[in-house]
Amino acid sequence: MAEREDLPEEIILNILSRLPVKSLIRFTSVSKRMHFIILTDPTFAQSQLKVARQQKTQSRRLLVFTDPPQLESLPLDADTPSFGAPSSVRKLPLPFLQQPSDHDKFLGSCNGLVFLTLNVDFYYIWNPSTGFFKKLPDPCFCSYGRNGRLAYGVGYLSAGDDYRVLVACCDLRVMAYEVEMFSLRTHIWEKIECGSYSNIGFQFEGTPFNDTLHWLNSYDKHEILCFNLAVKEFRRMWLPDFDNDGKSFCKLGVCGGCLCVSRHPEGVFDSIDLWVMREYGVSDSWTMLYSLKVSNPPECLSFARRLLVVGSNTVAVNWSDEGFELMRIDHKADQNVGHYMIKGRYVSIVEHEESLLGISGYHPAEEKEQVQILETHHKASQS
Repeated sequence: MAEREDLPEEIILNILSRLPVKSLIRFTSVSKRMHFIILTDPTFAQSQLKVARQQKTQSRRLLVFTDPPQLESLPLDADTPSFGAPSSVRKLPLPFLQQPSDHDKFLGSCNGLVFLTLNVDFYYIWNPSTGFFKKLPDPCFCSYGRNGRLAYGVGYLSAGDDYRVLVACCDLRVMAYEVEMFSLRTHIWEKIECGSYSNIGFQFEGTPFNDTLHWLNSYDKHEILCFNLAVKEFRRMWLPDFDNDGKSFCKLGVCGGCLCVSRHPEGVFDSIDLWVMREYGVSDSWTMLYSLKVSNPPECLSFARRLLVVGSNTVAVNWSDEGFELMRIDHKADQNVGHYMIKGRYVSIVEHEESLLGISGYHPAEEKEQVQILETHHKASQS
C-alpha cells in the first residue's frame, strides 16, 4: 500500500478559496491552523473574495436591524428563491458594547464589511460573517446631532485600499449640514466644507458608485447630489425631466453596472419603473430598464421610500400595524418572489456580500463571546 502524502499547503489554500464563506466558517473548528488561515490571513481572505466574484458565487444577503434589538440575515442571491423562508433566515448576535436604540442604522456596506451607528454617537465597522468588529473614533458633531437629520454613505477606494464614511448632520434650527468624512486608512474624521451645498435637501443613505456617493435632492426633483470620496468634492447631476407625468423619483441604486433610479405613481401604485444611466454623468443616457409589477400594492406611502435595488432584484419594505413586510421583486420574473414579516417600530436594511476580510486593529468580542458568535454562524450554515 502506498504511503499517504499530504497535499502542499498552497494547493489546500487554492481549494479552500473556492468554497463559500459559510462553509469556511464551519471549518474553523477543524484545527488551529485552519482557524488561523480562515479568520486571520488577509491574503487568503482577499483571494477567496476575488475567486467568488470571478466565478459569481459570492453570497449576497440582506441585513435587517430592528427593535426590540435584533439582527437578521436573509438571502438575496438570484438562484435562491427562498427569500423569507424560515430555513433561510439567520439570527445574528449583537456583539456591540452599546445598548441599541431607535437611532441605530446601517450606514452602508463594502466588500462584506458593514458600517453602522448606534445611538448616533457610536460608529462601528463589522464583519457579520466572522463577528469581528471595531469601534471607530467619535465624530465631532455638535450637540444637535441626536435631534438632527442625517445623511450618510460608505464607499471603497481601490486605488488607495481605503474605506471612507461620510456623515452629514443637519441643524434643524438653520437647515444647514455639518459634514465629516472618516478614512479607515488614516483613522481620523475630517471636516468637509460644503460651500453652496450646506443647505441642499439630501438625507438618509447615499448610493456608492464610481468612487462617488449619490443622493436624490428632496428640494429639486430633477437633481442628484454627488460627493466624490477621492477628491472630497460635492457636485450635481441631473435626472430626466418627465414634465409632471404623475410619477415621482423615490430611490437611487445600482443595476447592471449602472447608476439607476426608481419611479412610481403618486398615491397607491402597482408598478415601479427602473431607469438606468447608461453612460455615467451623461444626463441624456437615462434609459428605462424595467417596469416592475407589485402584487397586492400597499396603501402606505412609506413603502415607496424604502426600496433597495440589488442586482436583478428590488427589495421593498412596507410598514403595517403588525410590523415591517419585506418583499423581493425579481426583475426578470417581473413579480414578487418572496415575503418576510418582521416586528418592530423601526427598521434599517443593508445589502452585503459575505467575505472573510478582516479589520485592521479589530476589536473581537471576548474569547467566550467570540466562540459563541462562531457557533451561531456554524449553526446558521447548516440551513
